[in-house]
Amino acid sequence: MNTPCDPFLGNADSFQALHLSGTDNFRSLIGMPTASGQRIAGHAILRSDQLHQLDENAWLTLKKLGVKTVCDLRSLGERERYPNRLPEYGLRQLILEVIADVRADPGFVEQLAENPSAENAENMMLDIYRRFPAMLAPHLPALFGLFESGDVPVLIHCAAGKDRTGFAVAMLLHGFGVSQADIIADYQRSGRRFADLDPVRQEAMAHGVFRLAKQPVSEAAMDTVLDARPAYLLAAFDSIRRQYGSTDQYLQEHAGLGQIGLARLRARWLTPPVE
Repeated sequence: MNTPCDPFLGNADSFQALHLSGTDNFRSLIGMPTASGQRIAGHAILRSDQLHQLDENAWLTLKKLGVKTVCDLRSLGERERYPNRLPEYGLRQLILEVIADVRADPGFVEQLAENPSAENAENMMLDIYRRFPAMLAPHLPALFGLFESGDVPVLIHCAAGKDRTGFAVAMLLHGFGVSQADIIADYQRSGRRFADLDPVRQEAMAHGVFRLAKQPVSEAAMDTVLDARPAYLLAAFDSIRRQYGSTDQYLQEHAGLGQIGLARLRARWLTPPVE
């Protein structure tokens, strides 16, 4: 069977090249390979940073891509500060707040507040990722339920499209049978440097980090927070392994996805293996 072809992308091997005006970290995972040789069929999963700068043409592009659901992982405060303005053509918005609430735990960012260095920023990021499995767990039935109900393609986003989105997408990709190496490779495409952001995104980033550290931090620390280091995502996988034994067990316990459920998911949303 040929790999999926799309008028926006050419073929599935160029899935990461898709551009959406108003975003900095948007891509479709069309054609992403699984360990079995299958590929994600169509634009079932798309991922992005926040969408408040999308104009009418950008929303039209998403409509042409067939997007049915926008899944917003941000907090209420983030949504109020940078609201999505969905068009009126019937897109569903699913709010799944994934909040590693550092403000509720003073010790969580204590080191960063005392010394806003790149090293302490990295320690903070590792701690955040270790908490993601518990934060996403209550939302797994709704997230995977989109694929049961057919409310896809789904565009999953948070603020930067890297951390919360990165972990949520990693769990979906694992469910689809994508190897951990390929999951991490996709995650790394979201890494950014502070100097490369546009002024609006720099302001949003500086505001978010200032709320944590209670003071300005160095550009090196900003870059550490913006980076998509394999160690970050691996910290989340390690947290799952320590608590559940495996990612399959984690999905079974919280999403109700056993081997039959995973097989059904893959049969519906993957292409047959290439012979």
